[in-house]
Amino acid sequence: MILDFTAEDKYYYWLMISIGLDEELVGYIRDCAESDEEVSELILELYNDIQNRNALKRILYLSHIKSTEINKDSVETRIVNYFYSNLLNQTLTLNQIGEYLGKLYALEPDWSEFEWISENYSLAVDGIFSFKEADNRLRRYLKEYSSINAEL
Repeated sequence: MILDFTAEDKYYYWLMISIGLDEELVGYIRDCAESDEEVSELILELYNDIQNRNALKRILYLSHIKSTEINKDSVETRIVNYFYSNLLNQTLTLNQIGEYLGKLYALEPDWSEFEWISENYSLAVDGIFSFKEADNRLRRYLKEYSSINAEL
């Protein structure tokens, strides 16, 4: 078995590194490189540039645009699960997650929920909307969209 990325993996990791979140990708690349399994050319290429975020982003972009079909719904679900998990682990705040989702919307305009969440925080900054309500809406979105069964 050769360790490699699916089309969805390539797109997911490209999106995440594009908004500044590369820890998961770097961990996966290192795990693959340190395993006893054979790895794909793509993983070797990424491993060789593991310290260069711009190179990783470029390599993943060039790789994912070659994919003919990407299940973007699957990628969106994975992103929501990632942020929900980070919320539960208290590694990211709701405000940080809202900012990241706004950045993701700029890269993938089909995910209009991400724009809506980001807009809630913009309205809160302008005093039109409360931060508490923006936080509650984001928390509810992440929890209900996510397949993780945990109470906040």
